[in-house]
Amino acid sequence: MSVVQRFSRFTFGIAAVASLVLAAPAFAQNGSAAKVSPRLAKIRETGVVTIANRPDAFPVAYLDANKQPVGYGIDVCREIVRLMERDLKKPLKVAWVEVNARTRFDVISSGKADIECGNTINDPLRRSKGTGYSMPYLFTGPRFLVRTDSKIRGIHDLPGKRICVVPGTNSVPLLEARVKGGILRGTQLVEYKSYDDCTRAVERGEVDAFATIDLLLAGQRARSKTPDALQIVGAFLVLEPAAILLRKEDVEFKRTIDRYLAALMLDGTVERLYDKWFMQPIPPDNLKLELAMSSAMRDQLRWPTDRLGDELNR
Repeated sequence: MSVVQRFSRFTFGIAAVASLVLAAPAFAQNGSAAKVSPRLAKIRETGVVTIANRPDAFPVAYLDANKQPVGYGIDVCREIVRLMERDLKKPLKVAWVEVNARTRFDVISSGKADIECGNTINDPLRRSKGTGYSMPYLFTGPRFLVRTDSKIRGIHDLPGKRICVVPGTNSVPLLEARVKGGILRGTQLVEYKSYDDCTRAVERGEVDAFATIDLLLAGQRARSKTPDALQIVGAFLVLEPAAILLRKEDVEFKRTIDRYLAALMLDGTVERLYDKWFMQPIPPDNLKLELAMSSAMRDQLRWPTDRLGDELNR
């Protein structure tokens, strides 16, 4: 990023932060607001926030030993609920709806859940079809999990090989484009239902590599019974912004979620949660991922904005 680009982002970020943090609360002091989104009105009326959660997106969203949702994304969304309670001046109940990589979009678009707090990438193609996203709250990108005893060190070693993918993830169209373009000539993309299934397929030698974002690969490797037998290789296929999934048409709801996220970034909450889930031992087995924060993420915490997600997707 050039000096001009950094200065442009700095000035834009200051303006964005000011507009978000200084914006009027989602609900006025008397419990009403000039503009209240349909989603926020429902939450106020029912006293329930429905959150779509992934059981397998370790360490962003998964289930603990008691089958309760936990993870970086889950904690961020619990903080958002706390801020909603502050504005509403009433306690809110959280209801959970379990989703997977494929069903998460339908659950949000149908209104069965208010937000999805996982590793969903801000995808411009899905956005054009009606999917909504918050500002980025995490940055990542697809890489490859392979066996340590293989000779695979990057995408250049994968033509003619078998790559495991989970349906509905952004790695699928990225790899399909490289297969069609000849970069991965003769490569087979093999679909497995979950991240755990793909990891086991690599361990058993059924596939040569598993492609998904590095955060999830690090989690899968750490949870393996033989982590030293697996390694993450290759450069990012693309740097991607992960965001909270929500309905696109409810603009006021997105503004509220973005305002809450900006506040949590500026007061240090998001940085603390990142350290908790990516640098410290985490449940259920006290695994330590030791994934240092990227420069893109550090910039986002200093100057919370939705613009960087748009820039990455141009």
